[in-house]
Amino acid sequence: MKTKILTIIFGIILLLGVVNANNLSNVVGIDISSNAVAGDTFNANFSFDYLADGINEDNSPLIIKLNFTSNETSYPVWKGDFEIQGIIQTCTWTIMGLCINPQQIDFTCSEEETQTIVNPLDTTTIQNVENGTFYCYNSEGDLKLNEHDEVFLNITSNPALYPTQYNLTAEMFYLTDTTNPIVQILNKNNFEKYYKTLNNIEVIANIADGRGIKSANGKIITATQNISLERTDPEGTNYTFTKIIPSDLAEGDYLVNITAEDNSGNIGSDNVTLKIDLTAPTIELVSPENDSIYDEIIPLKLKVTDEKAGVNESSVYYRLREIVNGVICPEYGVPLGNYSCARTDWINIELNSTNLYEQDVNTTELGLNSGEYWLEVKANDLLNNGGNLE
Repeated sequence: MKTKILTIIFGIILLLGVVNANNLSNVVGIDISSNAVAGDTFNANFSFDYLADGINEDNSPLIIKLNFTSNETSYPVWKGDFEIQGIIQTCTWTIMGLCINPQQIDFTCSEEETQTIVNPLDTTTIQNVENGTFYCYNSEGDLKLNEHDEVFLNITSNPALYPTQYNLTAEMFYLTDTTNPIVQILNKNNFEKYYKTLNNIEVIANIADGRGIKSANGKIITATQNISLERTDPEGTNYTFTKIIPSDLAEGDYLVNITAEDNSGNIGSDNVTLKIDLTAPTIELVSPENDSIYDEIIPLKLKVTDEKAGVNESSVYYRLREIVNGVICPEYGVPLGNYSCARTDWINIELNSTNLYEQDVNTTELGLNSGEYWLEVKANDLLNNGGNLE
């Protein structure tokens, strides 16, 4: 936290106001009224050339700490002895030392024992504020200084103030931005489901910071590498990150990280889990049993499960192909050799109320002759991962 200190000494009750600026070599000017009388309002103004130490604090929110002390130990400063109002006159441009398009910003100074300083950069609570101490700021964070901007204080003393010399020390420091940007992924519910390779993912994040966002990035974190997400131009404070999942990404859970850095170097982030499913459904034949013999009707029952993405219920199909002389009828065309064989197309089978895929296969309606048949079943999950039972 950068601090600048100046000391203003003035008198109360017909004492001449004296300025002592030795503690701040880069104060451009200070003016304070003379012939002071208790109950009067005194004016102090000054400006800074804070490039002198090589650090440009332009546009940094400012807090002013003022402290009054009395030269009379028997009459110390109490709360209510002074009231302070202040303004800053800022310049849109400064040309050859002249202020162009001046703007005025008001601020208040409080001596309450407990104070909460609210600013877009941070919120600071100050407790046990001593008598004679004031903190000056404004809640909008507009209390900022550029080089040579003037600060004006209107200091009103209590009419019953004891007539002696009072010293005012003004300490000026810049609020340190220690607050991380707020990063909130808005569509986390989209990642409650599973994805597979070559799917496109989209992450929408709200990113906000009182000081401004310097950069925002997204990545998929794996054990061996970080896969960068592509970012589009933000719409207000909403940022969109997209990525086509690489084909070589293995099945598993991966952290998707959205990170933002503000103009003060603070970093905020939010995460969501990307779940990759490359496993086909499991198909279990309940009926018929292998090598079983049936007349016209074959009671076909299947149990199809998928623990991750879930079964696509409309994707479960079966077909029958005749076995002649130990050879399965081909899928397409005619068999090689001197024989003929029967086969069916793929036939959809529906899920019943007992979570089985069930159908009574009428071989006569399918035009199947007596003989041996090879039963095949296929099913997909919701990501189109396909599995077969042969």
